[in-house]
Amino acid sequence: MRTHFLIIVGLLAVVFLGTVTMTGAHEFQVGQSIVLTASKPIGVPLHREPGPSYVKHIPSGTPALIEKISKNDQWLQIRLVSGESHWVHAKYVELPSVAPNPPAPIPPPTSPLKIPDHASATVGGEGAAWSSREQCETILNKGNRMAPESSSHLRVATWNLRWFPVGQSPEESEDIREPTNLNWLTCAIRWMQVDILATQEILATPEATQALETLTANLTTQTGQSWRWYRQPCGHLDDHHIGLLWNDTRVALTNFDSLWQFNSKAENGSNPCTYGLRPGQYVRVQSRTTNGVDFHLIALHLKSGPTVFDVEERHKALNRIDQAIEPFLKKDQDIVILGDFNTMGAGDWHSRNSEIKNLRRHLEKENPGFTDLEPNPQCSHYFRGRGGWLDHILVSHDMKEISVTSTTVTGYCAVAGCERIRGDYPLAYRQLSDHCPVVVEIENIDRD
Repeated sequence: MRTHFLIIVGLLAVVFLGTVTMTGAHEFQVGQSIVLTASKPIGVPLHREPGPSYVKHIPSGTPALIEKISKNDQWLQIRLVSGESHWVHAKYVELPSVAPNPPAPIPPPTSPLKIPDHASATVGGEGAAWSSREQCETILNKGNRMAPESSSHLRVATWNLRWFPVGQSPEESEDIREPTNLNWLTCAIRWMQVDILATQEILATPEATQALETLTANLTTQTGQSWRWYRQPCGHLDDHHIGLLWNDTRVALTNFDSLWQFNSKAENGSNPCTYGLRPGQYVRVQSRTTNGVDFHLIALHLKSGPTVFDVEERHKALNRIDQAIEPFLKKDQDIVILGDFNTMGAGDWHSRNSEIKNLRRHLEKENPGFTDLEPNPQCSHYFRGRGGWLDHILVSHDMKEISVTSTTVTGYCAVAGCERIRGDYPLAYRQLSDHCPVVVEIENIDRD
């Protein structure tokens, strides 16, 4: 009765006040088409339950359908075009029109949603994108993407691709890990709409080189834009290498250089890959848009290992940040440092949290000062069924083209919501990587 009474009051208000944009919870009804509107650039936060239980952010303007309304009218259970069902706070919901829609039955999960005429239906499909190659290609062909295509922003990501392209170390015996599925990887990159992808664990064998050629050829053919790749030249063929993959139609990458300072075992630039560890990979980024953004990009893959010794080696590399970037600051103080920092601690959760905390405190003080963007959700990797935060994106304090304070983690980590995985691992873990992509949007205008 209370809901019906409020609806009647709302309708009377429209009659007497004319065209009014109502914001009260009483205008929402089950079966109603809505549009999600963000208050911040990062997007609209979704939750597992009608209360703080964060899952992920989705872009502003995403259409959805109301499935359920909480008792306090503050939370709405919604279904996206992709079929995913989540809870959202009512403050992020906008109606296509003032008058409420008549109640309608909820279609089954496989049925298409009714989309408001003015809303784009091309955003979504995260669950499908990471379920299998076939499902990824299906939603891609329907036009679904992680984010809308935009000339106003560049999308930059980091992703450890786990022994690309063989999938695992020759010494490992796990039969759940398979060679990298290049077709699925191509689809995932297209779905994410990234312009630059920093990668880790790339081999330099002939097989790996051919896989990179195939991947960029697939992207070029399927997008109609030119894609290129680069891999650090030092190190043995079967060592891990840092790589870069980018849309050359959208951005120009130049001045490639290996920064020996980020290899904790290196003492100078004569052997930056000594002891099989990785130097930092530097590149200068310039948008091909007139007056587009430009910045320094450094990709890292710090030493792995859950011991006190390993933690100290990672600290040693990061203590050299000021030495490594000093030459670049004279030209531009806009710097993005990203990659696999291997912040796993010394074998326990307390030391892992301490390593991340100390890392963030230390980077705040490094000239010119860096912000370690918070991941959403808060994991980028799984080990023994538990999520951890190994992959980071750092932004210099003076970089005005990045206004967000967090990054978006996608992949099976986001689908699982960083909850513990019991039983079989997802197919994306087996055929792509144990890590998940971490993405940040950069405003495509030079504000220096």
